Amino acid sequence: MKFYVAAKWQLKDEVREIFRKIQEKGHEIAEDWTEHPPIKPYDKNPAFSRKLSSIDIESVRNSDVLVLLANEDGIGMYVELGGAIVSYLEKGKPEIYIIGDNTGRSMFFFHPAVKRRKTIENVFFDLGF
Repeated sequence: MKFYVAAKWQLKDEVREIFRKIQEKGHEIAEDWTEHPPIKPYDKNPAFSRKLSSIDIESVRNSDVLVLLANEDGIGMYVELGGAIVSYLEKGKPEIYIIGDNTGRSMFFFHPAVKRRKTIENVFFDLGF
């Protein structure tokens, strides 16, 4: 399976740990955005911002599972969640999971396509591995 993990940029070390666990289970990472260089302010880097935003949304749409780490609020992660919900409604994938300490923070975390769990291990259990 191909996983996309969304989170606030500052949580990239936690995301890398989740990536490691996913890969240990024999699955792929759809896009490792933690390797992107910082590009803020976005309006000073419009071409690069356009390129990376396109790559990330396509990676969400082409993933089998989206996991959103809800330990802190971000901005881009909610766009990725929206893209995943629309993709799920259109294509039946990705499976969408919200994990972490704040799984009740947004009304969109309660969308019928979304499952809320505490940890990545709970997601693995749901997916049968």
